[in-house]
Amino acid sequence: MRLKQSYLFLLIPLSFHALADDIYLKNGNIISGTVNLVDSNNVLVTTDYAGQLKIDLSKVKSFSIEHSSSVKKEYFAPWESVNSVEKSQDGNITLVKGDQKKQMALNKDLVINKNNLATGIPDKSVSGSVNAGAAYNKGSSKNEQYSLNGNLKITDDFWRHGLGAALQRNKDDGNVSTYYYNTNYELDRFFNPGFFWRGDVKYQHDWVEDIKSKASIGTGPGWQVWNDELVSLSLTSLMSYQKLKYRSGSDTDYIQGAVGWDYNQYILAKLVNFYTKGSIGRSFNDDVSLDLNVKAGLMYNITDSINLNTNIVREKINSDKGDSNNTNYTLGVGYKW
Repeated sequence: MRLKQSYLFLLIPLSFHALADDIYLKNGNIISGTVNLVDSNNVLVTTDYAGQLKIDLSKVKSFSIEHSSSVKKEYFAPWESVNSVEKSQDGNITLVKGDQKKQMALNKDLVINKNNLATGIPDKSVSGSVNAGAAYNKGSSKNEQYSLNGNLKITDDFWRHGLGAALQRNKDDGNVSTYYYNTNYELDRFFNPGFFWRGDVKYQHDWVEDIKSKASIGTGPGWQVWNDELVSLSLTSLMSYQKLKYRSGSDTDYIQGAVGWDYNQYILAKLVNFYTKGSIGRSFNDDVSLDLNVKAGLMYNITDSINLNTNIVREKINSDKGDSNNTNYTLGVGYKW
């Protein structure tokens, strides 16, 4: 009986190793973990002992991947879906799709992208960022800009929580031209890896524009169109209750319909990130003809945590009792986890 138990304990670590992805280096070392991405002549692998590692593909003999992935032999070639990738002879890998196997040579243009939608909803993950920016210009006129924003995303089984906040303050020749803050909370409930239902709460306060404050609560369906290591896109269609308070002292409330998007694109093995998030809508009556909120930016990742980023934020509300119109450009530094 003791002999059987000994064999059992020996098999447990072997079974875990068999489920891991393995990278076979030319120096004879083997790195085990989860291969998330092969791009720009680099392999990104997540390990239990060292976090995420970036390995030069030219130092790799071969590798294996246990999860489904999308593969293309060069950047502009069409994608090919595979069930797994097996180790092959030096300088090659074997693509497995059902009962079919095909050998492919390793090269600097090879792209392999983990398919997160196919692997299902992650059990739990926590990510977030904090970004700060400032600009000062003194010439014929003096301009100052200060911005601070942050977000937190928590995925727990079928639930995804998103919390965000931003502060913007601009001064032109000593006069405050832009000064507002906003907060938002989003809760998504996934029914499968693609379809989810969203509820959100938003609030914005402005010290300059005609619209002093805006509060909303909304709900509606959403679709996770893409979600992998290179690109993610989600679309939503929300109906919400909105309440506006004007600087004149009046207020209005109404029901609004809006469509929203959240898009992220990584390039150069996640060295550069382009992103945009926003919504556009209008009220079902004539109170608000346009409610636009758009953010777009570019991020350069200096390290896994520190980045430089530049953003444009456009906010515009056209209502029958007053308007709000803000356009801000920021350049700053950020920390993410």
